[in-house]
Amino acid sequence: MSEGTGGPRWNRRGVLAAMGAGGLASLAGCQGGQSDGGSAGDGDASTGDASTGDASTGGDSRGTYVEAVPSDAQSLNFLYQSDANSEKFVGAAMDAAYDFRDFGEIVPLWIESVTETDKTVWEYTLRDNLRWSEPYGQLTAEDWVYTVRNLYQGEGNWAGVVQYASWPDDVTIEETGERSFRVTLPEPQPAFLASRAMWGARCLPKGLIEPYVEERDVEGLKRDEELNTLSYTGNLGPYDFEEWERESRFVATRADEYYLREVAGEEPFGEAFAEAPYFDEYRLQVIPEESTRLQALREGDLTFYQNVPADKVAQYRELDHLKFRFPPNPYCASLYYNQRANGWELLRDVRVRRALSTAIDKVAVAEDIYRGFPTVAQTFQPEWSPWYVTERVTEHGAGDTHSYEEARSLLESAVSGTDYGYDGDALVGPDGSQVTLRLVFRAGASQNQTTAEFVAQELSNVGIAVDPVNGGPANTVQSKYLLNTDGEGQPTFNGGSRDASTSQEPWDLLYGITLNAYPINPNGSEVFWTESGSFNFFGYVPEAPLADWYATAKSTTDEAARREAFAKVFAALSEEQPVDFLNFSVFKNAYRRDYVGMPDEGEYDYLDGWDSTTWRLAEG
Repeated sequence: MSEGTGGPRWNRRGVLAAMGAGGLASLAGCQGGQSDGGSAGDGDASTGDASTGDASTGGDSRGTYVEAVPSDAQSLNFLYQSDANSEKFVGAAMDAAYDFRDFGEIVPLWIESVTETDKTVWEYTLRDNLRWSEPYGQLTAEDWVYTVRNLYQGEGNWAGVVQYASWPDDVTIEETGERSFRVTLPEPQPAFLASRAMWGARCLPKGLIEPYVEERDVEGLKRDEELNTLSYTGNLGPYDFEEWERESRFVATRADEYYLREVAGEEPFGEAFAEAPYFDEYRLQVIPEESTRLQALREGDLTFYQNVPADKVAQYRELDHLKFRFPPNPYCASLYYNQRANGWELLRDVRVRRALSTAIDKVAVAEDIYRGFPTVAQTFQPEWSPWYVTERVTEHGAGDTHSYEEARSLLESAVSGTDYGYDGDALVGPDGSQVTLRLVFRAGASQNQTTAEFVAQELSNVGIAVDPVNGGPANTVQSKYLLNTDGEGQPTFNGGSRDASTSQEPWDLLYGITLNAYPINPNGSEVFWTESGSFNFFGYVPEAPLADWYATAKSTTDEAARREAFAKVFAALSEEQPVDFLNFSVFKNAYRRDYVGMPDEGEYDYLDGWDSTTWRLAEG
C-alpha cells in the first residue's frame, strides 16, 4: 500500500503510499514499493555506498536539504494523512516499524525483530532505545496495542483514521512484554510482513491520545497541537520539527538524538549511520507551479527534484550541477471512469469502458506525451513484476487493439435498446444532444493537461465530446472529486453504495492520479478493486469474484495457488477495465551532483532508498 522517491529516507517512505507523488500524491497506510534512487542516469559510482559503512565522503552534518513540492501537506497528524506528499513532512520526524530493502528482507527500524508461527501468529519486539518527547517516556508495546485497538480498530472507525482499513476486527493484538506484542490472524497470511498493517506503520503515545479516546473526541484528536506540530516524536526520527508555514514551507532541523545512530555498524546499518542524517536542516518549499519548481532546479536552489517532466529531462541533464537517476516506478497512471451516481451512467457497462479504452491510443500517450519513458500498461502490474502473466492479460488501446472502428462497434452494441444512440458521427443522449463527458485533470504538471486534451481528441473519433477541466492542485482534487459520502457521515474514499455515495463535484473521467500496484505484495491493491475497498473512490463493482481471489492470495501458503489467484485478478481487471490502465513509468529524479551516498546502479532495485538518511553532500 504517498508514494515520494528520491531524497532522504523520509521521502522514501513513499513506499507506503497508494497514490503516487507523480499523481495526486498517495495514500498513507498502504504499503508499496516506491524507490528513492534506482539506476544512475549520469552515474556516481565513486561516492561509496553508505550502507556498507563507507563514510569517507561524509563527516559532520552540513548544509540544508531543499526540495520543492507541488502542494502542502494535508496535515501533520498522520492519522488523517492519505497522500505521500504529506508523508514527506511527517517522515522527517518519525521513522516507522520497518522497511524493506529486498523482497522478504526487512530493514528493522522501530521494530528490532519479528518472528512468526504458521504465518498466523506474528511476534514483534521493539528496540529498547525508542523515546517519545516528555512527558511520554519510552515507546512501549502498550502504546502500540492501545493505538491499534482504540484507533485503527476503533468501533465503526469512530475517529475516521486512514489506518482503519488495515486492521480488520478479526485481527487481534496483545502485549507480551514491555517491548513486545503479538498479532494473531484468523488464518495464515504468508505476506503479512508486507501488509498495510505493519509495513511502515506507526503508533502514538497512549498518554497523548487516551483523553480523546475516552471521550470519543474526534475534533480534539484532529486539532491536538502536539499531533499537528510533531512535538511528541522524541528521538524517533532523523529531524525535529521546527516550523510549518501553510502553503509556503516546512522546516525541520537535525535531531540532537536519533536512535539509529546507536546501531551504526550492526547489520544492515553501516558505520555511516553514526552521523545520520547529514544535513543540519530539512526544508520543503511548497511551489504549486511546475515552471517555478523547475526554475529553482535550474538555478541550483534544490537538492532534489522528484520526477522531472519527461519533456524536460534531456534539457536538464545538460546542466553541470545536476545528475539523474531513473528507478522503476510501481505506480500506474490511469484514466479513471466514474461509476458512481454523479458520473455518466453508461460507464457502469463494461462494454462502454472497453470501448473508451480501445479508442485511446496509450502508445501515443507513452511515446509522444511522456517521451518514451513509460511502458504501456494493460493491467494493474508492471511487466517487470513477478505477478505479471502476459498471456492472461487482455490488451486495449495499443497496436492492433487501438481501433476507433472497434470502439464504435462496442459502443453501438452497448447502447442498443437504451435512450442513447448514434446520430451520424455523434453519440447522442436521451435529449438528442451529443454525449459530453467531464474530464478532470490535476493541476501542477503540464503533461496532465496535455494527456486530458489528447483523450478528448481520441474520444471525438467515436462521437463523444470531452470537456477537460482543471481540477486544481492535489488537495483540491482529493476533496472535490475523490472523497465521497452518502450524506450520513464524514467523506471517505469509499462512502458506500455507488448509488448513494457521491463526490462533492460531479465528474466522468479523471486523470493525474497514480496508484501503487504493490509489486512486493499485491494484496495491498485490494483496496482499489473490490466493491467495499477503502480506496475504491470511483465506484467500481467487479463482475468477477475479485474479493474471493484476493482472499485466496492473502491466505494460501501454496505459492503456485497464490500466483494463480493474482493472475486471475489481473486478468479480470484487464478485461473489465474499471479504469483505462495507461502506463508505468520510471522516476526521472534529479539531484545536485554533489549529493552522494546512493547505492550502485540497480543494487536494491526499486527499494534502494532504505539507507537514504546517510546520503549527503560531498566534502569540498
